[in-house]
This record gives sequence, structure tokens and C-alpha cells, in this order.
Amino acid sequence: MEKGIKMKYDYCIIGSGIGGGMLLDSLIKKNPNSKIAVIEAGGYRPKKDPHYESTGLPFKMITTSVQVGGTSNLWHGVLSFLDEIDFKKRSWIPKSGWPIVRDDIMSYYKKAASFFGVEEYNYFFLSRLNAFLKKSVESIRFNSDLLENKLFQQPKNVLSLKKTIRDITVKHANVQLYDNTTALALKEGISGTVSSCLVGCGEGQTKEIFADKFIVCAGALETPRLLLNSNWIQNKNIGRYLMDHPMGNLVQLKFRKKQKAHIYSTTPYGNGTKIKTGLVFKEECQEKFKLPNHNFYIRPSFVKGIDDKSEKIKLSLLTYKSGKLSLSDIKNTLLNLNVVRQILTYKLSLNVSYKYADLFFMTEQVPSWDSHVGLSEIKDEYGYRKANVNWCLAPYDIENMRQVYNMCLKNFFDDKDFEITHRESDFNWENIFTSGAHHVGTARMADSDADGVVDADLKVFNTKNLYVCDGSVFPTSGNVNIGLTIAALALRLADHLEDKA
Repeated sequence: MEKGIKMKYDYCIIGSGIGGGMLLDSLIKKNPNSKIAVIEAGGYRPKKDPHYESTGLPFKMITTSVQVGGTSNLWHGVLSFLDEIDFKKRSWIPKSGWPIVRDDIMSYYKKAASFFGVEEYNYFFLSRLNAFLKKSVESIRFNSDLLENKLFQQPKNVLSLKKTIRDITVKHANVQLYDNTTALALKEGISGTVSSCLVGCGEGQTKEIFADKFIVCAGALETPRLLLNSNWIQNKNIGRYLMDHPMGNLVQLKFRKKQKAHIYSTTPYGNGTKIKTGLVFKEECQEKFKLPNHNFYIRPSFVKGIDDKSEKIKLSLLTYKSGKLSLSDIKNTLLNLNVVRQILTYKLSLNVSYKYADLFFMTEQVPSWDSHVGLSEIKDEYGYRKANVNWCLAPYDIENMRQVYNMCLKNFFDDKDFEITHRESDFNWENIFTSGAHHVGTARMADSDADGVVDADLKVFNTKNLYVCDGSVFPTSGNVNIGLTIAALALRLADHLEDKA
């Protein structure tokens, strides 16, 4: 970091995760001479200290990563689009509807998928699968009046933006990475502009970074903290409508005949890209039964029955990527051979037959004003208030989980093919579900500042040079990992910023 030099950049990107990393990569490819500052609170190794206060539901897993590359260092790289219905106004989902439609970002989805290493983009579409994969999809029968397949892909090498950012900063002297530097507040300039970002450099020292345009990509937990600490930015929606993907096993199925339908778990193609299918409610079914856009995976199991203890072990392992497992996790895993077989089958795409399968439920949480990120009374070393995270579910979310459970018992599958192995009382889904670490909604996109924080171009309302590009801009959460959509929005924003330059 340079000292004693007042430099003005073309762009200041705050946060280096998927949004910030993709935006940097795209902007520098469009104009290699752009002067760009990237502010990142972490370094090339993750910080261990919690950086926010939690007063709501526990996420039950590692949810963020304060380091260069952000949460791209944690994710498993499972990619898919949001569905067309996710962008629509749904009368039964409060605060639903985006100010854009899916077609506005479809071309960017394709570019983002290529960037992440997807071998065959057409395999996101059921009609374009090869004969082998189509046959695998058709091997499990379900109620096609209610449900349909949705495809997901996972490249062999899951991309972390850490290397991308390092390579760019090495190659381009006009790109400056301010690592181990905390964005504290955005300073007000003339007529609704941001003049600079005040940052903490360590040991209580601060400085200002000046730029023509500022893009906040700090994630749905930290972006509202920065906007709220910049108290000249007034918008009632900042921090509100925090959503995630509550997820966990809903029921266990017993097949009448053993199965080898590996595309419902995961199966490789090409040079190792994995593909799998989930089951989602058809659009007309969602409207008829007033359902959110949930998603279900069918995951092989080898022992009859599910219970609280096994579910906790599986969730801790399925969400694990980096860091250390606790001694308790290791002990519980070694003592539960079924869990070991399930994890190995899923992680290694093993070609096994199975008689049982867990129906893994990834829910769409509905927007709720009460689920929010605000400012804590706890202050950082620079005297600025930390984020207070109050994640909660609306009563509708819990009631809907039970509604879907009962639909599954009666309507999802034909009794000739399956039976359900347990009762609802066998385990407590409310106690088992965990966060998907897919935080969204706290700086939502809308047509006006009455309903959101940013417009269709991701510009903060009533400002001229301030943008947001991360999961916080999602008005609704959909049912998939948010990484591909964030990347697509970053590519679209890069085009918009360069057109305005």
C-alpha cells in the first residue's frame, strides 16, 4: 500500500469475492489502463475473528470468509440459473419481483459459466442432454404434474477468485489491492456523490481512497454495515429482508427396486465436470398451492431411517470445504458408517446401487422485514459499529416446510415405486436445518427507493456514483447457489460502467 500519496482511481471496488473479483476481471479486460483500487478486509490467509455480532438464528456453518477472494474460497462451485419465476411478481410471495427479467442476464450467465470452467453450457437445459444423461434423468419417476427437473453443474476445478485477483495485480501496475484494509464509511461529496472511502489500515490508522465510481461487493452481511455507517445514505430498506436457503433432509425414500440414477446425486461427464438434477415445483403448481420456489435433491443412503444425530453429522460434512473439522465431527463420522458411505458416494460420484435415498430440501425463504442486518453497539478498533445479524424465518416459512412435507408423503411419488421410511416425529426438521450460506436481500434491487436500495443497474438510489454488486441486491432468493447469478450481474454491471465511462 502506498503511503502519503493521494491518488484518484477510476473505480474503487470494496470486497474481493465473486462480485468484486468478477467485476475487476471484466473491467480490466475491457480497459487494461483503468486505475482500479480493490479494498479487502482480509489478506491471503483467512481471518479467524468473528467480524459481526449475531442475535438471530444460528447459521450452523462457516458463512463468510474474510480473505482475498472472499467466500469463493469456501464454495463448492455448484452452478445453475435462477428460474424465470424468480424474477416475477408473485402475489403469494411478499416483496417478490425483480426490476429485470431473466433474459436480461442470460447472455451473462453463459459468459460466467465459461469463466468458472463449465464444459458444456447446453447441459443446463434438459432437452440438450446427451442420450446417456437423459436416460439417467428418466430412471426415477415422479409426479410430473407437480415437479420438473432442474440441472446443476460443478466444474472439476472449483474456481477461487484469489488467484484471479493475484494475477491481475501482478500484471497490472494500475490495479492496487488494499488487503487487510477495512472499509469503514463512504464520504459524501457533491450532489449525491461518494467522494472517498474511509478505510482502516491497522493499528487504528485510517486513510481515504478517492475514485470516480465506487462499487460495494462486501456481501449481504457487510454491505449494509458499510452503507449504514455512511449515515448520509438514507434508505429504510438497507439491511432489511435478509434471506438464506434453509436446508436439510426432508424425508427418506425406499425404492421398490435398487437404483443407479446417479444424475440425481452427481455424475461426471467430459473431463470431470459434474452434473446433477434437482426437482422443483412447476410454475403453475407454485401458483396453485401458493408455494415458494423450493428445490429437492435425491441423495443415496444405505441404511433405513433418518434421525437428528445423523443429520447433524451429514450437514457438518456436506458444508465443509476448508478449515478444520472438530474432534466431535471426526468421532461421530467414524462411528457412523452410513454417513461415511453417503459422503463418499456424493463427493466422489461413486457408481453404486442404492435402495434408500434422502430427499434433501433446499428452500426459498420468503422476504421478511424482521430478518435483517443492522448496526451493533459493539465497535471496531476505529470506532465504527460492527454489523448485527438477526437472521430469522417468518411463520410462513415454517408452516410451508410442513405443507411440503405432507405433499411429499402423498403427491410426489407413486407408491408402486417408493415408500417413505419414517414419520415426521422421527426427527425435528426445524432443529436440523442449516443455512446454505447464501446470504441475500439486504440491499435489494427495485424500481424505486420505496421498495429497495439499488435500481436495475445496481446503482444506489439518490446517488450518482455508488453501486452494489453482491448477493445483497437479490429481491428474492430462488433455490440455487447464488454465485453464478452474482457473477452474471457483475459482468452486466461492467458493461454498464464502461458504457457510462
